[in-house]
Amino acid sequence: MTESTVVVDSKYRVVLEKRVRTAAGIVKGERLVAVPFAGGVILASAAGKRFAGSLNRLGFREEDHEADRFLAKLTKSDANS
Repeated sequence: MTESTVVVDSKYRVVLEKRVRTAAGIVKGERLVAVPFAGGVILASAAGKRFAGSLNRLGFREEDHEADRFLAKLTKSDANS
């Protein structure tokens, strides 16, 4: 699993961990598309892609995504803290 948590700094920037960048093939200077959805944002590489309208073009189904399980685990551990 390559998901990770990030912190938004005072200028609203985030830093992606090296293992996440490597797994996603993200390189310095690459443009990402930020797709907001209820409760968060998805970053996707803009290289060679055209986006219009919905997450379906990214092959994203929120209910099937591993990030849901990751976030549920984080929420549970935060509640127990």
